[in-house]
This record gives sequence, C-alpha cells and structure tokens, in this order.
Amino acid sequence: MKALILLSLLSIPTVQLNNNLSTTKESLTAEVKVNLQPEPAYGRMSAIEFKSQDYCRAELKDFEFDARFIVVSATVYFSGANFRGVEKAVITSNSLKPISSLKGRCIPGSIVVFDDVKVKGPDNVIRTIPGVSYMLY
Repeated sequence: MKALILLSLLSIPTVQLNNNLSTTKESLTAEVKVNLQPEPAYGRMSAIEFKSQDYCRAELKDFEFDARFIVVSATVYFSGANFRGVEKAVITSNSLKPISSLKGRCIPGSIVVFDDVKVKGPDNVIRTIPGVSYMLY
C-alpha cells in the first residue's frame, strides 16, 4: 500500500480488479469492478512532533521493493484549536516550509488535513492519492 508519510503520513488505496466474463447468445460482455476505497486515513499526532516536521514523503507500506514516490503537491487544511474556521494552504513539493506559519499556530486540538495529494512514481506517472487527517494532541 502506498502511503504519504509526514514522517508518518498519508495512504494510497490498493486497486483490486475482479474480472467477471459472462457469455450470452447475443453478446460477450466484460465487467470490471475497481475498489478504490482506502483504509481509514486519520490519526493522532503530537502537536510538537507535527510542528517539528520539515518534509513529507510518499512510500509503499509493507512493500519489499524500493519504489520511490515523490510528492508533487498537496492541499493542506487547518482547523480546530487556534484557527477560526478552516484555513487552506498548498505545498508544491515534499517541503512543508510553505505552510510553516500555519504549522506554527498548531496546538493540541488542531486538526490538519492533507488532501488532493499528487505523487510521481518510479514510472514518472503522476497519481492522486487519498489524503489523511491528523488530530493533534
């Protein structure tokens, strides 16, 4: 399973394909079912630990081979304690420096959501992976 790690961050779903071929007198049809439901993508993290992170990374969880995924971009939402409503920021690489001012305001009770995460795999294809949310304590 691919996962974006904020030195423990986001997940990518496994794509499961079930091919069901059925033949009738009139035609041959093929049905492909794709399950794109990710595992629950939420967690808890210490506010101090989150604020000390400078980078995030994407990796394959429980994968034996070295396949590297580069974070291309992500939308980050901040809400909860010390935020009025929802505040939005964008990162355009694996660096979290563009969101350092919002990261600095995070305290226990803040919620951080990484969404619309785009990664580039070893095949140079850019993919969008499911986001993750963290409740800071």
